[in-house]
Amino acid sequence: MSTRRRSADPIEHGTVRGYNQHRYRSVGIDGDDECGCRAAYNTWTRERAKAKKPAPPSAREWNNGLAGERPTVPSRTLTAKCPTEACGGDSSTPGIGRLGWTYIRVVGSREPGRWYCSGACATVGVALAELRPADYPEAYR
Repeated sequence: MSTRRRSADPIEHGTVRGYNQHRYRSVGIDGDDECGCRAAYNTWTRERAKAKKPAPPSAREWNNGLAGERPTVPSRTLTAKCPTEACGGDSSTPGIGRLGWTYIRVVGSREPGRWYCSGACATVGVALAELRPADYPEAYR
């Protein structure tokens, strides 16, 4: 003998159980919620949310007292302008091309080849050249 209820039993309208019976049996609830099942479920959900306990003190200490919302992070510049004169210039700029300088040219970029004083500046130059492809429409430049 099975302890499972038959689906021929009537739906218990106006209760959370009735709401679940609607879902399990694939019986839609009208938009006006005439039977009251959706209203019962919404009320039950709100009560559960109100009864939810706040975060324990250890969680608040770990998160510096913040719970639920993320603080805003102030924006900052990612790179500073290089203090070296002529860094990022093309080959016509005087004082470029000495020992230790790096020439960067990215194929398919609208940026011309440029000379950089160090590896860090060259990395920024590569990133800028990759972000400015030659085949972009004028509106995106």
